Amino acid sequence: MIARIKRYLGAPFFRQVFFYGIIGGGCALLDISLFALLHTVLGMNEYIANIISMHTGMCASFLLNRKFNFKKTDKTLFRAISFYLTGLFGLSLSQGLLWLGDLMSLSAELSKFISIFFVAAVQFLINRTITFRK
Repeated sequence: MIARIKRYLGAPFFRQVFFYGIIGGGCALLDISLFALLHTVLGMNEYIANIISMHTGMCASFLLNRKFNFKKTDKTLFRAISFYLTGLFGLSLSQGLLWLGDLMSLSAELSKFISIFFVAAVQFLINRTITFRK
């Protein structure tokens, strides 16, 4: 059991966490910038803006993580579907956190910003374990 944990948390794990963070940071910046443009500037409903911005960030994240982080270019359809389903799960978490933020009278932008960190951690673990496994 301990050997399995050490193997899972070895150097490749930390390298992948680092690059997932870099890629995720860029895609989160794309996500939140598009969200701000759609919601704040153009006045779109926050939930619709969130769906559009998250899908954009999700597509960019899959392409970059697939090629540069996890370096898995095989099983493209399986990996894309798995990544997308994980992203939809993240979207539901994000929508829930936006709703919770609304109940707490937080701005939609602040709720969105906070949700990104929680959702990213959950998605990394799912993507590393399922989507980009060998």
